[in-house]
Amino acid sequence: MGGRGVLYLGDRSTRPMKDSLRETLFNILGKSIKGAIAIDLFAGTGVIAIESLSRGACQSIAIEKSGLAAKTIRSSADSIGIGKELDVLTGDTFRVAPQRMKDLAGEAIASPQATNPQATNPQANWVVFFCPPYAMWQDATEKLFGLLQLTAELAPKGTQIVLETDKFFDVTTLPLETWDIRPKGNVTLSFLEI
Repeated sequence: MGGRGVLYLGDRSTRPMKDSLRETLFNILGKSIKGAIAIDLFAGTGVIAIESLSRGACQSIAIEKSGLAAKTIRSSADSIGIGKELDVLTGDTFRVAPQRMKDLAGEAIASPQATNPQATNPQANWVVFFCPPYAMWQDATEKLFGLLQLTAELAPKGTQIVLETDKFFDVTTLPLETWDIRPKGNVTLSFLEI
C-alpha cells in the first residue's frame, strides 16, 4: 500500500507517528508482523493499524475514543480498499480493549479452526501498539500498566508489545521484564515479546 496516504484532520490530539519513526518501528518488528493480528490501542489517524496490514498483518484492530477520528480511519481504510481487514472500534481503550482481547483469546482457545468474520486467523500472534498521547504516560500510568499486564496475560506466545513514549518518561518503571529499549531522538520505542 506504499504511497497511499491516510486522512488526517489536523487535530493535535491525534498526533500521527512521524514517517521516519514508523519506518524504524516496522523495520525492528520485521517478520513478526506477517500473519499477526495488529492491535492499535490509541489509533488516532489509524496509520499504524493500516501500515500493519500493508506489512503483512492478517487483520488490524484500531481502537479510537474520538468518533470523528474513528470515522476518518474507516474512510481511509475504505479508500485504500482494506475496509474488511481493518476493524475500527470507537470508545475508551481502557474499556474496549480488554473485552476485545478476551474475545480474541477465547476464539483461539474455543475453536482454532472456526471461521470468524472479525478474525482472519484466531491463532495468530498479536502485535499490540501502545502509542497514546505522551501525557497519558504520566496522567494514566496505572491504567496503562494495568492494560500492559492484561495484554501479557491474554496474548498468545510470540506476541510483540510496542510502546511509544517521549524521552522524558522513565521506561525503567515499566512492568514486565526484558524490554528492548530504543531511544530515537525525542521519542523512545520499547519492545517486548511475550
